[in-house]
Amino acid sequence: MKKTLAFILSSLLAVYGTQAKEPKWSNAKFLKPDEAIAKMEIADEGIEVKTFVAEPDISETIAFCFDHRGRLWTLENMNYETRGKHLTTKAKNRIQIFEDTDGDGVFDTKKTFIDGLTFSSGIAVGFGGVYVGAPPNLIFIPDENGDDKPDSEAEVLLDGWGIRDRHETLNSFIWGPDGWLYGCHGVFTQSNVGKPGTPIKDRQYIDGGIWRFHPVKKEFEVFAEGLSNPWGFDFNDVGDGFTTVCVIPHLFHIIQGGIYDKQSKPNVNPYVYENIKTIRTHRHKSAHGGARFYLADTLPKKYHDQLFMCNIHEHAVLTDIMERKGSGYIGKHGENFVITNDKTWVGFSVEIGPEGGIYILDWHDQDICGNAVKFKDSSRVYRIALKGHKSPKVGNLRTMTDAQLAELQKHTNDWYVRHARVILHERASKNKLNTKLVHGKLKEMLKTAKTTGKKLRALWALYVTGAEQSFFLDNLNHEDEYVRSWSIQFLSEEKAPSAALEKFTKMAKEDSSPVVRRYLASALQRIPHNQRWATLAALSKHAEDLDDHNMQKMVWLALEPMVPTNVEKSLELAANSVMPKLQDFTARRALVTYTATHAYEAAPTNSSIEKLAPGFKLKINSNKNNKIYMESFRNKPVFQILPKTRRLNAELYKQFTVPMGKKTYLKYTVSHNPHETWKLVVSVNDKIISEQEITAKTTQEGWMSESVDLSEFAGQNITLKVINAEWYRKLSYGYFNELIVVSE
Repeated sequence: MKKTLAFILSSLLAVYGTQAKEPKWSNAKFLKPDEAIAKMEIADEGIEVKTFVAEPDISETIAFCFDHRGRLWTLENMNYETRGKHLTTKAKNRIQIFEDTDGDGVFDTKKTFIDGLTFSSGIAVGFGGVYVGAPPNLIFIPDENGDDKPDSEAEVLLDGWGIRDRHETLNSFIWGPDGWLYGCHGVFTQSNVGKPGTPIKDRQYIDGGIWRFHPVKKEFEVFAEGLSNPWGFDFNDVGDGFTTVCVIPHLFHIIQGGIYDKQSKPNVNPYVYENIKTIRTHRHKSAHGGARFYLADTLPKKYHDQLFMCNIHEHAVLTDIMERKGSGYIGKHGENFVITNDKTWVGFSVEIGPEGGIYILDWHDQDICGNAVKFKDSSRVYRIALKGHKSPKVGNLRTMTDAQLAELQKHTNDWYVRHARVILHERASKNKLNTKLVHGKLKEMLKTAKTTGKKLRALWALYVTGAEQSFFLDNLNHEDEYVRSWSIQFLSEEKAPSAALEKFTKMAKEDSSPVVRRYLASALQRIPHNQRWATLAALSKHAEDLDDHNMQKMVWLALEPMVPTNVEKSLELAANSVMPKLQDFTARRALVTYTATHAYEAAPTNSSIEKLAPGFKLKINSNKNNKIYMESFRNKPVFQILPKTRRLNAELYKQFTVPMGKKTYLKYTVSHNPHETWKLVVSVNDKIISEQEITAKTTQEGWMSESVDLSEFAGQNITLKVINAEWYRKLSYGYFNELIVVSE
């Protein structure tokens, strides 16, 4: 009876939350895996927990995944020390491969794929190798022949990933239905991502959100912005994305191009005005990790398409149920699937296995927020499955024929569907696919499938294997709203769907599905500005979307970048719409555009700044002490500036026309307080072109002298900004001895 009451109480806490401060660490004793399992309470009596692998076979595992043979790969981050630092003197991280050969839910064989890695944070197998997050890089380790040994040195695909908070860099890799590799990124690490050698002005900035990388085109995109510290992302049965996060409300429906509530930090774009909010209807304790929809076939049917996640503070595996509402969802609490009753259980990653089991990664430590490692060299992966359930022999999907892989798109366990789709995509990209055969099978599946989910699996596989554009144009008329919606997304991927624009506008006017209208609003962000107007106008006239969770905000996000250069046309569109938010936001944005120059003129001129930074002014939102002139700092005259808050940076600006026929540079000499760091950002017309960390490690005798080339802006009237931005949540004075623009 006591055990039952305890289980009910914990369930109530999961739904209604608690006002008590959540502990970040405990003095709980170390439990061996069998001891830990003995303390667990499982919601369903027909389900059991087994230790698939644990210490000493694995150590400080930070991520794991399955390969096309059903084997489990662990990424072990033994360099980890705290959220703020890791061991740099010796690279000792490794990737291991574990196989359960007899299907009993416990590994039987293991091998090391690679060791000697630096700090690492994410892993995915595919395209003849392994993708690894190793900030500042996303790398690819090839193993084309599948002998479980790297074929060559790792290839750096992207660099520029930050690592200020080791919990908030690139993580949680997953292959999307569209063939892209997706991942998460937290707010307290700033990254400027691009291919190696990409100049700063051409990189993409992310400090919170969902990103994606295309394995064939080698392109990187920020898919959605905001959130807090997402460490789990997945797609439900119809391909909509969802993420679990920490600190802020835990559950978000992720839309391409969406901008979401953000912990502590301002939006990258200051003109969003209102973010998309959580979809949750309940409260859990704050920290969540992992996210996988149960799309397999062995657990009871009630779990189908429920989202499984770990709650770190509750030390539990929880489920949420997504219920359709308008263009999106509301997220309701499902159940406390497993309560561990172990304060050292730190679950933050979830996978579904080939046998339909649920695999949970447990970091296992007294410090559940990762500020220290109390239990060195520990970690476990647990398997949750039906009692006595045996794992079937998977074989090697990469040795299957094209026809067999196409047939796997019908499988009742999405593990097979997803892995087969990645292999089909790889073969198509290398011209090794019998496209006619595969497309014939998939088109027949799309035609005859009885559920939306199965229709979509055919559609997704057709897209990644190169189905013709006319096929997706035809499917804009499909009877299923999600087939129409995904056809919109696929036609917009190349950012120039000219053949579909007229149809998009017609659908925006006439399609009764709010899901279709949501996909249209999202797609507009990928369409040239001058081709958006008609579809935008049509979307803005649906009164039934006024109370929708997403639509007014997504329509605004498509219009906002067009307002500065099309003020009158934008105001006219908004005035003729039925959307109050669109009318309000457009007027506010137009006012900012109209008064921008005058607003800068209102900022005070300061003679101290003029001495060392001729022509520059200090923006008025800076700290009141910013205008302090010092005759000698490190033996040189300086002025110092300090951000007002973490949201309001200190900005110096200068408006001028860059001369033609000359080389023009911004030159600066700057310094820092001892033992402190600040970030110097240079932007032109609000686009970042340079970033530097000013710290003891980057300066010589406390000073840094650099120049930034402005010649590419020759003939343009620009607003040049030099910014002292927060660095890892800290505000520090920036000291300027010289800040000048020269042309020669």
